[in-house]
Order: sequence, then C-alpha cells, then structure tokens
Amino acid sequence: MSKESANVPRSNLVLWSLVVGAWGLLAAQWLLPDARATARTAAAPQAFGEISVERINVVDGNGRTRLVIANSERFPDPVVRGKVHARSIRNAAGMVFYDADGVETGGLATMTSPGGQRMAGTIFDFNHQPTDGIGIMKSESADGSSWMAGLAIADRLPYAGGDIQTTEGVSRIMLSNRNRDASLEITDTSGRPRIRIGVDANDVPRVEVLDADGKVVGQLPQA
Repeated sequence: MSKESANVPRSNLVLWSLVVGAWGLLAAQWLLPDARATARTAAAPQAFGEISVERINVVDGNGRTRLVIANSERFPDPVVRGKVHARSIRNAAGMVFYDADGVETGGLATMTSPGGQRMAGTIFDFNHQPTDGIGIMKSESADGSSWMAGLAIADRLPYAGGDIQTTEGVSRIMLSNRNRDASLEITDTSGRPRIRIGVDANDVPRVEVLDADGKVVGQLPQA
C-alpha cells in the first residue's frame, strides 16, 4: 500500500464504497431484466374463498386466448379461421376451449332453446374443417314430460380449404335414450339411417337394416 493511500481517511473509503454500490444498483436497472416484471410473472398463486365474475379469459404466454368461462351475456361466438360466426343458440353459458391458433376446439355449456328446451352438453370439434366431432348431451322439455340423453359422433366436412359456411358435420353414430327408448343408430355418409339397434320403452328389442330411401330391408325379430 502506498503512503498516500495509507493517509486516506477510512471515512472516505466508506463513502466511495457507497457511491460505487449506488451506481451498480442503477446500472442493474438498465442491464438486467426488469425484476419487478419477473416477480409479477412468477407471483405465488392467490387463494380466494369465493369470487363472482361474468367472464374469465385464460391466455397463454403470448396473450392468445385458450379458455373462456362466461355467463350467457358474455359467452363468445365461435371463431373459425379468424372469422366470427353467429352462435345458433344465444343464451349458452359455460366454457369454450381454443387451440394454439385461437380456433375454437370445443366446449361445455348449458342453454335453453327458443322453445324452452333445457339442454346441456360437451362437444369437441375437428380442427382442419371445424365441425362437431363428438358430443355428449342431454335435453329436457320445459315441463319435464320428454327427455333425451346421448352420445353423437360426426363426420368431418371434406377439407377443401378457403372459407367455410357451416360448422355442422354429418352425424354418423348416435347412441341415445329418448323417453325410455334406448337405441344405437348408424348412418351413411349423407346422414341417412342405415342400421338401428334398440330396446323400446316396452322392453321390446329390435334390429333394423334400412336402404338409402329409409325402407327397412331386414330386421330382427322378423315381422
């Protein structure tokens, strides 16, 4: 240590240390990522006993919507290839799922039809030609006198590119219980019933094979 440095008062050394430290902190604000933003991103989960909301949008890291939970007033219309389509029933409430491109891929909802039919269902859509792929649903009349619960599997519309005019695919398989009439119906590619298997409300079993015009050409038990 030089003689000059040895004569520097200790208080000056402390002061210089504080100055260097302060400038280091200021430089860190410019050179390092925003610590406050990082803290917000990695914030610990918060717990709530109960919340009341009209809509929740769940987004990914890019801000793209991946899930919406909403009441009937704020329930989103379907978005297909960037175009918004009017939803056929306007008072649905529930949740909607979206893929990484922001296209609706399915959902879960409850709703009431214009005729008063109470309905609920879960549907998952195809992507390349967004149509209903598979659905589980139930429906009851307003007075409860009739009902239906079933599973439907649909065809995807032929993929031709460009814009689409509908999201309605052809139902190919329908497994249902309608007013105590349990049945399995399989259709052709045009949606025409070709095979029916069931047990009706009177416990009578049946198997029917139909032609393209809907005429029964084979059945068990035989008539």
